[in-house]
Amino acid sequence: MSGNIITIDGPSGAGKSTIARLVALRLGLRYLDTGAMYRALTLHCMRAAVHLDNPKEIADCIKDVKLSVKLKHEGPMLVFLEEEDVTDKIRTQEVTRNIHYVADVMEVRNFLVDMQRKIGEAGNLVTEGRDQGTLVFPNASLKIYMFATPEVRARRRHTELMQRGAETSYEEVLEDVSKRDYLDMGRELGGLKKALDAVELDTSELSPEQVAESIVKLAKSRLKMQTRKIDKNALEAARRQAEAQKDDSGEK
Repeated sequence: MSGNIITIDGPSGAGKSTIARLVALRLGLRYLDTGAMYRALTLHCMRAAVHLDNPKEIADCIKDVKLSVKLKHEGPMLVFLEEEDVTDKIRTQEVTRNIHYVADVMEVRNFLVDMQRKIGEAGNLVTEGRDQGTLVFPNASLKIYMFATPEVRARRRHTELMQRGAETSYEEVLEDVSKRDYLDMGRELGGLKKALDAVELDTSELSPEQVAESIVKLAKSRLKMQTRKIDKNALEAARRQAEAQKDDSGEK
């Protein structure tokens, strides 16, 4: 690893994507969206019409897949399948409904973890997920574990859904958040884990900008990193991009 890697792990709805983008922008690092990689392989399997409840078919389907990504510190990560730009095509509800079939297959995990580690060899990276600081980059320069209470995450998500015109109650969203937490923590593959040397950040009462600033300060003090001067419009654009790439389930 030739440069710093910052990992941000935490439960769904803690704001990892938005904050990772803001941190990458402030520090001039590349942003790795690991969720997009799983979405891309899900789309590939759907297009191949494999039986998604059959792990062997999924494993066979991805053997020769040509998946590539283009990382930037400004704007979304670009995702390519067989040289086709699928950055927007992986953000559908249909992909969301099926991603768990693909993500839970050992061969998929091994393929993507290996790919993520190769991307990380160049360093200068901010990456977020559930096990980036434990499994993928155990020697990362700085590890962050973000969390917020289920009630706070549900309230945030309910507000987002209401703004989109969705008809759902806070109680329904809270139930979904709690169910997702239970599944994520119990997953045999890619389960939510906190690294022993991770810095814990409770985002319950903080805005994304405040959390990002806390991480930037840690990077400056611990890693002697320099920040870039970014105008407010660029920061707001990064936040909007992260929100736009969530679908109605809250996933990205």
